[in-house]
Parts: sequence; structure tokens; C-alpha cells
Amino acid sequence: MDCYKTIRLANVLDSWTRGLVVNRVGRSSDTSRDEIEHFMGKTLGSLPVLEEIPEDPMVQEAEREGVPVAVYEPESPASRAINELAKIVVGVKDLPYAPYEEPEIDETIKRLCRALTGRRT
Repeated sequence: MDCYKTIRLANVLDSWTRGLVVNRVGRSSDTSRDEIEHFMGKTLGSLPVLEEIPEDPMVQEAEREGVPVAVYEPESPASRAINELAKIVVGVKDLPYAPYEEPEIDETIKRLCRALTGRRT
């Protein structure tokens, strides 16, 4: 489970996490959405799943062709889920919870830029 990476990154950046994206959903070994939200909620506070990207053979085909799945097969299940996630990210679709205040978001973005580039913004 890559939740541990999310926890570590949030701690390193001394930052909040908006939510989780669960990838390759539908495999028999999957942890349920409720289990993931429960685990992450205990670790980082209330943390919802923003979107579930289903297991989709079109992803591998698109990868072999060197094209994003959303371009290769826009109507595939994974492409549709990625499109829904993009709507959340750009603000066209509401978050599944009340958003953070703008000053908090601005400060977090500055910290992320500093962490990634080593420069002050």
C-alpha cells in the first residue's frame, strides 16, 4: 500500500493532504475504500478518497504506445476516472469535503515548491 509514502511526504513537507487517489481498483488483492480511509484517517486525520482509478487493460496498451490513456482511449474506465479526478484538481468538481482556506493552500504550495526545487518562492 503506497499510503505510507503519502504519510511520509506529508510529514516531510509539514503539509496537509487533500485526499487520496486509489489506483488499479478491482484487483482481488485490493484493500477496500473504507479500509484505506480508516487507516489514513487514523494516521493523518480525516482523509477521503477523491477518486478510484479502476484496473483497466487500456492503461497498459496506452503505455506500450507511449500515449496517455486519456488520449489513447478516452472512454475507457480508467480515462473516465482520471477525467473526474482532473475536474476535482482544477476546481470544476467539488471536493468531497469542505476545502481548506486559501492562505493555507498558498503556504503549502510554497513549501512544496521549495521542497521540489530547493529555491524560495
